[in-house]
Amino acid sequence: MNDPNNLKNIDFIKMSALGNDFVIIDFRSYNYSLNQSIIKKICNRKNIGCDQLIIIKNSTQKNWVNTKNNKIENIECEIEIFNNDGSITEACGNATRCVAGLLFEENKFNHTINIKASTRILECKKISNQLISVNMGIVKFSNNFFFEDFNFYCADVGNPHAVSFINNSLDDKIFFRIGSTVENHNNFPNRTNVEFAQIIEDDLIEVRVWERGVGETMACGTGACAVVACAIKNKLINSNDVIVKFPGGKLQIQYLDHEAIMIGTYQKIFNGIIDEKLFL
Repeated sequence: MNDPNNLKNIDFIKMSALGNDFVIIDFRSYNYSLNQSIIKKICNRKNIGCDQLIIIKNSTQKNWVNTKNNKIENIECEIEIFNNDGSITEACGNATRCVAGLLFEENKFNHTINIKASTRILECKKISNQLISVNMGIVKFSNNFFFEDFNFYCADVGNPHAVSFINNSLDDKIFFRIGSTVENHNNFPNRTNVEFAQIIEDDLIEVRVWERGVGETMACGTGACAVVACAIKNKLINSNDVIVKFPGGKLQIQYLDHEAIMIGTYQKIFNGIIDEKLFL
């Protein structure tokens, strides 16, 4: 592995999904690694800036058995996901959709691919040129808890979420205080993402999200999955096909057989090169 302090110029792609923005670096042809200091420099909005930095790598696991059809299927690649504070996270639905979009552009005849993120294999399907579905897998639930006046439902979609259903939009001061405090609550040794959700209709939920290691973001794919799963589990809605509206846009979430399928768009913003001087 090359010394990360001696990296040459690195190509990257800046991408966005509903305003949730990423710097994506493809290391499939290289043996580079990035240390936390470099990751934080790249993510800092005084430099390039992003909510998360995504590394695309060759997967050490080449295939998996799809239990739905008992077929052995290929794994296209593996992704590593870093928050802008340099911490690693296990899952990011919006980033997975962006990476899937790049891979579909590489091979226009491909309509289904599998991406490994941490311990999960995520099946991605091309619906149209910009619309992609990602099966985020089984949603797992843990004990609910109260904090001040908020009841939080806890769910794991590869990463942890604490979801509170509210009747009215939150004042900024309350959102920032509660979001940051619950992120670091003792119930979550590895911190948690925090969602405040308003059920508008049986198939429409508005959400404001506080992401661990980032702060407020315009959208969160796994957060949308957690919100819908928690709403259905606790019989707050009847529909299993729900539009989740974030400040950055809308995601369609289907919750079937305890699995969350996320459907949404992605966007390329620009390509660039990280000057090696940034690593000094």
